[in-house]
Order: sequence, then C-alpha cells, then structure tokens
Amino acid sequence: MTPPLRLFVRSILRRAGIGMMIACGLAIGASAAAPRYAAFMVDANSREVLYANAPDELRHPASLTKMMTLYLVFDALESGRLKITDPVFVSAHAAAQKPSRLGLKVGQSISIDNAISVVAVKSANDIAVALAEKLGGSEPGFTALMNAKAMQLGMRNTHYANASGLTDPTNVTTARDLAILSLALIHDHPRFYRYFGERDFVWQSSTLINHNHLLGKMAGLDGIKTGYTVDSGFTLAASAQRGNRRLIAVVLGEPSLVTRNRDAASLLEAGFSVLDRRGLGQAVTVASVLPQENHSPLRIEPPVDQGASDEPDTPAPIRHAGRRAAPPHRVHGRMEAAAATSRRHERHVAKSHGTAKKAPTSKSTRRHHH
Repeated sequence: MTPPLRLFVRSILRRAGIGMMIACGLAIGASAAAPRYAAFMVDANSREVLYANAPDELRHPASLTKMMTLYLVFDALESGRLKITDPVFVSAHAAAQKPSRLGLKVGQSISIDNAISVVAVKSANDIAVALAEKLGGSEPGFTALMNAKAMQLGMRNTHYANASGLTDPTNVTTARDLAILSLALIHDHPRFYRYFGERDFVWQSSTLINHNHLLGKMAGLDGIKTGYTVDSGFTLAASAQRGNRRLIAVVLGEPSLVTRNRDAASLLEAGFSVLDRRGLGQAVTVASVLPQENHSPLRIEPPVDQGASDEPDTPAPIRHAGRRAAPPHRVHGRMEAAAATSRRHERHVAKSHGTAKKAPTSKSTRRHHH
C-alpha cells in the first residue's frame, strides 16, 4: 500500500471511529430485510471525503467482491508468483458455481490474462473461483488471503466468505471500505487497472459486454466494477479521471440499474463541478450541489440466489450500444437539475480556460482471447 493511501486509510478510520465488527452475526438480516442505500465519494488525489451516506453500515458487496479477488491476482503477477500466460484449470467446484459463468467444463483451462478479463467484464463466478483455487489451493484458503489483505488495507468492516460474491450472510462490506479497495487497486496496480475499463471482450464466438453501462458514456470514467444479488441490490464502484483529477464513487443497495447508474454519474459530475468551483474561490460542497435522494426501500424478494452477475433475470432497462434502445425513463428532478447545472458550469470553466472537455469516446475496447 502506498504511503498516501496508508495515510488516507488511517484518516478515514479515525473519522469513522469504528472497530472490527466481523462475527457470525454480521448478516444484517439480509434474508429478512431489503438492502438499503449507501454511498461514498473520495478525491483520489487529496483523499478528501466529498460525500458520504451511511458509509460504514454493513452491506453485501455482490460482485464487488471480485475486486479483491483480482487485487490478489495482481499481487501475484507483480511478485512473479503468476505469469500472465499461465493456465487456470477449472475444477468441479468452480464449474458448479451459479451464474454468471463462462461455462468451461471440468479440466478445461483459460490463461490468466483472459481469466482476468472474463472476471472484470462478464463477472464470471466459475472463473473467479478457478483463480482463487489457483492462488489459494482452495476457495476457503483463498478467502483467508482475501480477509488478511482486507485487514492490511484497512478495510476494517469487511469480511469475505467466497471469491465471487455469491450470496452468503457473512459476506459483508461498507461503502467506505470499497472506496479504500478501489484506491488500492488504482494506486497499487496501475498496470492492471485497465482490465476494469474493458467495455467488451471476445471469447470464442461470443462478445461479452461489460455490465458497467457508464463506460464509454461518461467523460473520463474508466472503471471499475458492478454487482447484483437479491440481498445486495445493484452495486457499483466507479472511478473517473479528468485532467489530473480522479474521483471514486461507491453506491450500494440501489433498487435498479437506472438508479444505480444515475446516482453514481450524478455524484461524479457533482464532484468534478465542486472541484472546479473551489478553484474559482467558491465555498461549495457536493451535498449542497446534489440534494440527498430519498431512496425508498427495496421490496423483499423470495430468497432466490440469482448470482452475482449484475444482471437479474428480468430485462434490464438500459441496453448496450447496438441493441434496441430502451424506452426513456424518469429521472429525479433535483438530481437531473444538479447534473445539468454541473454540465453548464464545466462548459463555462472549459471555455474560460480555452479548453473543452472531450466527449466520451465510442471506440470499443474489444479484445479477443488468444
């Protein structure tokens, strides 16, 4: 962990004033109660916390768990314990994971390089477990490594039960802890962070599309991970860089893809606007630019495990480019007004400095397996 990141972790832990709470009772009643909204945003350069809403309340991470799985893979690549071309074999346990899956049969293999892409883009549970077994000997052995790394990074309210994020009552984290992990991925493994920005990946005859619908649609957004299970709701850790500024936003417990994408994008837009306005001498906060949303509780659903693929069984309201366009959806008026104000202000700042913010590129990041 880099010195600036270590200082950030210490500062936010002091601010939180909370200790380790991991025990058998950490389930937070997810099977009996609906998930709740939580959010956190931090300036990756100054480590200033720009926005927080229930940042230290326990939530289920769903596929955001795979951020730690890949962090440990990146550690092994950096240390030389793994090579990018090494094969990863699929065991019976890995092949038996619930969707989302790549679908390799027992005994088949995939390279580390392609395995990382499949986990980052498709969020494949079978490949996440195969990577865990490659590094830890078994999924429980790897899970112990995950929890040790979480403690080392300062994620004091996180406990991992598996490598995929599939439903387990003791698989818990917080919005603040996920921001710590996001910062660690970006700063400790900049060479490998690019995997989280791949918008698609071609595997054999199939094109796998990243579940992060903000990629390619929001200026500067380059990662990192989405998730969904019934007990977690829709989750997203997102990072965007504009110029020399980088922000990280985490939203958890969202009731839909629409609200998750809307809230994450609005937070990031408001954050960049606040930084610009502070540069002009204005005293402003994200909370003042972005009125707090009243998130209604999610409905309690039957205890059916839908996996950690980010896509529920019902059709998603947002489609990828090239597919039939989704019908227009309503956006909370205050959130939309704040985002519009932010965009107008950014255009004004860019004009005054003789520069213009580039629109998000539509170029595909498609990479074929080899």
